[in-house]
Amino acid sequence: MVTSASPPPVIHQRYQLVTWLGEGGMGVVYKAHDLILDRDVAVKFLSPKFFSGADAAARFMREARLVARLSHPNIMSIFDVGEDQGWQYLIFEYIPGSDLHTLMNNRSTPWTVAEALPILKSALEALAYAHGQGVIHRDIKPENIMLTPQGQVKVTDFGLAFANEEVRLTRDEGLVGTILYMSPEMIRGREIDARADLYSLGAVLYELLAGEPPFAGEQIAQIISKVIHTEPVPLNVRRTDIPSALDSAITRLLMKEPEQRHSSAQEALSALTGKAGDEMTDSDPDVLPHKSDSSSLVKSIVRASLSSMERPETIELPADEESSALPEDPKEQQTLLLYASTEDVIAAIESERRRMAGILKSDVIDPLNLLLSQAGTYEKTLGANQMAKMAVSVLSTLARQVLQQVRDLDENLQPMALESMGLETALENLAGQVRRTRGLQIDLELVRLPERLSPRMELALFRLCQNYFDAIQTIGASRVNIRLKRQDETVEFELVNDAHTVLEDRPLAAAREWIEQLGCGWQAEAGRNRILIRFELMKQIELTPRELDVIRLVAEGLSNKEIGLTLSISPRTVNFHLDNLFAKLGVRSRTEAAIFAMRQGWIERKL
Repeated sequence: MVTSASPPPVIHQRYQLVTWLGEGGMGVVYKAHDLILDRDVAVKFLSPKFFSGADAAARFMREARLVARLSHPNIMSIFDVGEDQGWQYLIFEYIPGSDLHTLMNNRSTPWTVAEALPILKSALEALAYAHGQGVIHRDIKPENIMLTPQGQVKVTDFGLAFANEEVRLTRDEGLVGTILYMSPEMIRGREIDARADLYSLGAVLYELLAGEPPFAGEQIAQIISKVIHTEPVPLNVRRTDIPSALDSAITRLLMKEPEQRHSSAQEALSALTGKAGDEMTDSDPDVLPHKSDSSSLVKSIVRASLSSMERPETIELPADEESSALPEDPKEQQTLLLYASTEDVIAAIESERRRMAGILKSDVIDPLNLLLSQAGTYEKTLGANQMAKMAVSVLSTLARQVLQQVRDLDENLQPMALESMGLETALENLAGQVRRTRGLQIDLELVRLPERLSPRMELALFRLCQNYFDAIQTIGASRVNIRLKRQDETVEFELVNDAHTVLEDRPLAAAREWIEQLGCGWQAEAGRNRILIRFELMKQIELTPRELDVIRLVAEGLSNKEIGLTLSISPRTVNFHLDNLFAKLGVRSRTEAAIFAMRQGWIERKL
């Protein structure tokens, strides 16, 4: 429940509101400043009427975190998501410039083909990427397409796309403008897919070129009827300078039935470029301009307006239903026991860190917050006593400094950003903290991965960075580069510093052992103080609840017969589940299966 009529001026002691930017049907947007990373961001507070109740809030958090994985130059990035004092919020990258709706309102004539199509191309590339990640926007409209002064197109509000499924089509809820671009199947309440976004983008392009939407009217019912039943006036009837290929492409985007439209954003892009690929060439002058000209065209518009893993064949298990819990090969036994003991130590360390974080919150952070609140109230009662006010102000400043240091320690012990938003966001936060507290210059080159790594992998890489920052203080480093990149199915994580003294391996030995246990290759070049970790991305594996039960019991050392007794199934059924598990996991032994389960975090441990 929202406890105040206006959002808090500082969100979680990190994002300080600067100025109001606008308001829409879904909420209000502010420009804010990230006090930790020292950068401007945009904060969107979501209207409580759309997110009341625990289920809606949980769904919002889950979907927003999914969208936060999107990383594309034409999609506005989500940095953070959460709730403060009852206000649900999203933290976006701040994009200077203007949206298409504002730009169209500032023009007295429709846009030229050369002006409009570079925007369409960038938007289609953004949608092709998002759809490939399984994310549908559901609310493409001019207000959600931004143009920066540098000529870049950004599709915005992906983070709210999921919410529109539950919004009624009423004037009070501010969706009148959205109906102008909403696909027929969405208005009818049918199940939608990526082709609904293509319809909406086609409607936006139609309006850019024609000067008005394909369907307009004074009454909502009139607009809805036209969208569902009426064919749009062809563009080449409204304008004689529209190329026939472009008119055909837009007509197809605006087809009533999804099956009649392009099957994907990539197919629509290929149709507009006149070739199978997505590269622009000079051979397509009548459709899209050359790629190098797109940015300059968009710049001029804005300036004018603004004055995995492969699976082997299924391995059959021995018919012996009394097979031993541990493998007969002593080396395999040693491997499994070593991995299990390492995991036990790691789990114990993480459990202690979390215990200390809880003590910090209850015994330090909460009392300091109460002290600052009381100091603020007391300061207001001092009236004209300037000396007393100054004393309270000084004490409050010191308390805030201590509170910030304790919060940093708390975040290091239990990194909530890592758990909620993933490795990339957690590393950005850690880098900002290290810059502020240690004066190190940290350069981040982080490519958002399409799917999050396993929790143990993310935690291992995060702890490695913490240990690395501690270690390089002893060798006089002033600059660190952290790079995360993906090439095909291989991920590389690299740490480099500029010190002339060689960094010893001993301070990082524990991190190295853990990361190698997770199956990663570790390369160290001591002369350059460079550490490179390389590992293969694994495809997401879905196990049935029964298969999860079986693999956990295998890792605990139970035989097939014991597993059968525990789960009330026959040993032959256990063999059947193990056979499926071997095929899904791409392993050839019980040992490998158990270690795989530990690496994936399927074995429950108290962290």
